Amino acid sequence: MAFIRFVCKLENSVGLADCISILIAFATLLVTISIPIQIMKFQRYLNLMPTYMGFDVANAQKGVIDFFHDDCNCDVERIPVEYKRRFLHDFNPNNHIDKIDILHYQRRLLNDFFFELEKCRESSWILKRRIERNWTSSEAWVVKILIFMNAAVDNDPELYKDISSIKHAPMPKTKGLNKHLEKFYDFLRHGKRWMP
Repeated sequence: MAFIRFVCKLENSVGLADCISILIAFATLLVTISIPIQIMKFQRYLNLMPTYMGFDVANAQKGVIDFFHDDCNCDVERIPVEYKRRFLHDFNPNNHIDKIDILHYQRRLLNDFFFELEKCRESSWILKRRIERNWTSSEAWVVKILIFMNAAVDNDPELYKDISSIKHAPMPKTKGLNKHLEKFYDFLRHGKRWMP
């Protein structure tokens, strides 16, 4: 609005044709910038589709649904106890379980996928409408189970071990690979605590 008022004030000092030319140039600039941004947002969404159609996500959804249905008997109150039991079983060195069948891996994979999908939904009203048309309440129930599973991990000190006391230890001298790790540490240390 301030720009339009500025241009209208210019109209007094320059002609109407010059004022219209400035407005057209400004509109062209906005369109030139916004189209590639919208294309990138849509491409981000399209890149998620092969992941969703892939075996890992399908297996993860089946694993989470089976966990809730079979292990918890569709009772959200049982999720913390059953999740911990499965976590300890899956990560027991005596059990040889393929990583795609580990419930903790499946939960994290789906968390990451649905986080990316939500970021796409938030980024554009066009994508919001598309996601609204293409996704169903079945996915909403899976997301709700994930929320309960995430809460079970966050609230259990055996599953979520607080290691933040290391932040007070001085950084040792670094060289080689550790130099790169130190740069990455400096980048991450002021970031968010939680993973998606």
